[in-house]
Amino acid sequence: MPRFIVFLLVLLTACAAPSAPATISSTKIDPPTALSDFSLPASTGGELRLSDLRDQPVLLYFGYTRCPDYCPITLAEFRRARDELGSDGERVHFVLISVDPANDTPDVLAAYLRGFGPGFIGLQGNDATLRRISKEYGLTYRHSGGHHHHSSDGVEHSTASYLIDQNGRLRFVYQYGTAASVYVNDIRALLSEQP
Repeated sequence: MPRFIVFLLVLLTACAAPSAPATISSTKIDPPTALSDFSLPASTGGELRLSDLRDQPVLLYFGYTRCPDYCPITLAEFRRARDELGSDGERVHFVLISVDPANDTPDVLAAYLRGFGPGFIGLQGNDATLRRISKEYGLTYRHSGGHHHHSSDGVEHSTASYLIDQNGRLRFVYQYGTAASVYVNDIRALLSEQP
């Protein structure tokens, strides 16, 4: 009987432990880091360069459309941030770069992102480009079925988000679980800066 009670206490303690801090703050990159330009097929049609998005802040995430957890949760916070920004939300690009290029064509990305509302852009990553830029973002990803077996297996990937300013410089990094209000505060700060 005592062993059962100890087990129950351990179980209750485990259930009560919070899975993430209540408020996760951003990590400010100071001085801001200039990012390499790249071009990828876009959900909006044709190729899109990161530099094409200049003059507006870019909130960026690396993920994929069949991701069961981190990606939809993060993109839902992006959508919430866009809603909280009101008309300022139209002055921000919300971008998903896919780490599953075999499955996430521009059309698939467009259909998926429509579920999060207007203002979202999907880019079909490719291994060469993602490898080239991965150090700048601390990006890691691995197809769990092996590198060349992309069919039904998931993709393990890092889960940070990134806020890039109007001049294409990395300004803030966010860990998974960041609330929309944190994004909103930082985006408003960038929008208030004089170009």
